[in-house]
Amino acid sequence: MRLTLPAATMLIAAFPLSAQLVEAPANLATVEINRSRQCVTTLAEIAVIDEILRPIAIQSQRFTTIARAIAIEDASIVPSLNTSDPFDSAIADWFATDELMARRFIETQAPVLQEQRTTGREAIKIFLTDAALAVQARADSVLAENENTVTQAASCDGAIFVRPAVLEACETGSGEICIAAAQPPAATDRFRFVDAPESVWDVQEFRPWTDPTTIQLGPTGQLEGARTVAFTRVGNVVVTVAFSPLLRDVSDVTPAERFSFDQTNQALGLSFNHPSILFAPGFAIRAALPEPLAGEDEYVIHFGDPTEPDALWTGPASTGSPMEASIPLEATHVIRLREGHPLSLTAMRDGESEYSIPLYSTNQAIAMQALLSYMSNQLSVDLNEFVKPVG
Repeated sequence: MRLTLPAATMLIAAFPLSAQLVEAPANLATVEINRSRQCVTTLAEIAVIDEILRPIAIQSQRFTTIARAIAIEDASIVPSLNTSDPFDSAIADWFATDELMARRFIETQAPVLQEQRTTGREAIKIFLTDAALAVQARADSVLAENENTVTQAASCDGAIFVRPAVLEACETGSGEICIAAAQPPAATDRFRFVDAPESVWDVQEFRPWTDPTTIQLGPTGQLEGARTVAFTRVGNVVVTVAFSPLLRDVSDVTPAERFSFDQTNQALGLSFNHPSILFAPGFAIRAALPEPLAGEDEYVIHFGDPTEPDALWTGPASTGSPMEASIPLEATHVIRLREGHPLSLTAMRDGESEYSIPLYSTNQAIAMQALLSYMSNQLSVDLNEFVKPVG
C-alpha cells in the first residue's frame, strides 16, 4: 500500500540548473584533470581485480542456486553436479540419501526417518555454509589486498571525465576507458566525457523528492520505506538527501536525547508508541565531496541565503571520503521542509561562501506532508507488527 499523494505530483528526470548556480569552484579544473588521469590507472587495476573475483562470484552464485535447490528438495540440479569433485559429490549424495529416506517414510511412516532427514538436511546446510564462507573469505582477502584501489575507484564510478586528460594518461596506460576516449563523442554509453575541465560543472541534473511508501520488511529482514529522497548532481558532485523516521533502540538513547525526541514530536503533533524503539523525524545526507573544490574547510546544509544560513548540519571538508551524516531534526526545520522551503549545500572557507549547490524542492512539500501524516497515524502500529517488543 502506498501513501496517498495528490495527483499533481510531478516526475522530472533532469533539468538544467545553470541559471541558479554560481560559477565553477576555483580548483575544479585541477581536481577534475587529476581525477581523469588517476582513473585511467585505477580502472585498469579494477579490471584486473574483477577478473580475479569473477570465478569467485560465479562460485558464490552457484552456492546460492544449490542452497535454493536443497531448501525446496529440487533434485533436478543433480545432473549438473560434477561428482568427481568432493563438494559436488557430497551434495549429490545428500539428494540421493534424502530421496531414499523420503520414499521409505511414505511406505513405513517411521518417525525416525523424518528425524534422520532433518539431521541430514541441517548437516548439508552447514557443509554448504562453510564452503560459501570460505569462498567469501577469498573474496574479502582479494579486496583487502587491493583496498587502496577499491577506495580510489569510488571517485571513478559514474564520473564525468576530461577527455584530453584521459587521452594523455592513456599514452602510458590502457583499458576500456582509453578505447572509449579515443572514439567520437556519443560513441559510448559507459563513460561520459567533456573536452574542458570547466565543462564538468555544466553537467547538472536533479530528481524530485520521491513519493514515500509505508515502512516494510526488506528481503533480508531490514526495515525499508517510510522515506522521501531527493537527488542533485552538479558535475561530479552527487548529493542525495533523505527525510525519514530516525529509529533508535531505547537502550542506546541518553535521557537528554529522549527529551529532545519527545519535544520535537510534541511540537509537530506526532504520536508514537513502541516499548523498545524511540523515534524522531530524521535527515540523512550524502555528497561525493572527498576533497575541496575551492579550498573550503566546511560544508553546510541549510535553508536560506549562504550569507545567513539556517543550518540543519555542518561538517568538515578534506575528509578523503564522501560526506555522510544522519541527524535528528528540530521541529522548526521539519516545518520548513513541509512548507517546501528549498535546501542548499554550501562550501565555506573561513566562514565565507565559496560555492553553493541548490537542492531542488520539486514535490518536497507534498512528499513531506504525506510522510509526516504517516509518522503520526500509522508508523508505530506498523513497527509493532514488524519489530516485536522484547520481553
